Amino acid sequence: MKKTDVMKSLAATRPASLKPADDPERLDRIIAAATARPSTEVGGTDAPERVPARRRRLLSPGRSLLGLAAAAAAVAVIVPATSSDRTISVAPRPSTSVSVTGEPTARQILLAAAVAVEKAPASGDYWRTATVDRWMLTDPTRSYVLEGGRSKEVWLAKRPDLRSWRVWQDLGVKPATPQDEAAWRDAGAPTSWRYPKDMRTENLFSVPSKPLETAAGERTGEQLHWKMVGELAGKPLTWEEASAIPSDPEPLRTYLEERIGKLDLTGSGMDVEEAKAHILLRNCVDIISTLPASPETRASAYRILASLPGIRAEGEMTDPLGRRGETLAYQEEIEPGVFAQVQLVVDPGAGQLLAEVRTNTTKLENGRRAELRLSTSFQAIGWTDERPELPVKKD
Repeated sequence: MKKTDVMKSLAATRPASLKPADDPERLDRIIAAATARPSTEVGGTDAPERVPARRRRLLSPGRSLLGLAAAAAAVAVIVPATSSDRTISVAPRPSTSVSVTGEPTARQILLAAAVAVEKAPASGDYWRTATVDRWMLTDPTRSYVLEGGRSKEVWLAKRPDLRSWRVWQDLGVKPATPQDEAAWRDAGAPTSWRYPKDMRTENLFSVPSKPLETAAGERTGEQLHWKMVGELAGKPLTWEEASAIPSDPEPLRTYLEERIGKLDLTGSGMDVEEAKAHILLRNCVDIISTLPASPETRASAYRILASLPGIRAEGEMTDPLGRRGETLAYQEEIEPGVFAQVQLVVDPGAGQLLAEVRTNTTKLENGRRAELRLSTSFQAIGWTDERPELPVKKD
């Protein structure tokens, strides 16, 4: 397994794009939703928490959640440095079963989301995911920070007479903050940036293989020809395999652990049990956000997450697109002693993962410490009978 580049430091605060929101009645709503059905899920009051002794010590989430990352990598200008073969560990900060501050716990939020997602449509002509990725990167001289983005839609056709599509658009690049804009103007206000192949970025991305541009790109569509619809535990899934994923919590966890157990996790530089735990957590997030799974399977993935330690609630926030949701956070250990903060923004009432945000910092050439963020915001996840709006072909 490959290691990622070492993050030199991390931001201890929430990303600036996430703003607190206030709703004193949300705890009652979340608790009511979470208790709408008997708590027999994994780790519920009627079932013991299935976390081995060594696993209780550290959790390890895996690759970045970028929405069908394998498919996106084929067209991305900037490729995330994280991957499914990366091992990360999470310092455990278990959530309590009772909220003493009147705030919902991570467990309550996840169980409420599980109840809600069971009501989602169970079939359709397409499995659709629509995302907006935003990222921060230093310029090639490390004098200031740039912020860019990409919108992406993936339409996976379930019917054999339909076609699968990926549609994307680069949203352009600009200085990340007013301070960065001032430095950018001092540098002559360039409109494109070309990166040396051997540049070390010290953040969540590898070096861009193509020049970055301030102007937004054209909306582009590509027909998908392969039968694979995603992956779990580093292995691709076909439609048939995805439909066979268990829908109940215990069988789902057993299925995932057996699949993970077939991987060669030696050589990661970390404990094998930690590596297994990291893949389990990330696979649950993938099932919730990316894979064409049934509502029951996605609900079970939420319930498995609710049984895991290391995830804490941080209150109600707005995500990078301005939507309100409950924030769940944990720390990723990229390498021993080197951490980054991860936040999941969840709408428990809809059972939807709204966004995932990763934060760290870097040191610029002038000595300034700058915050870097990587976020994926999910605009649509699930089954639909709608048709993709494809870009108009030019003559």
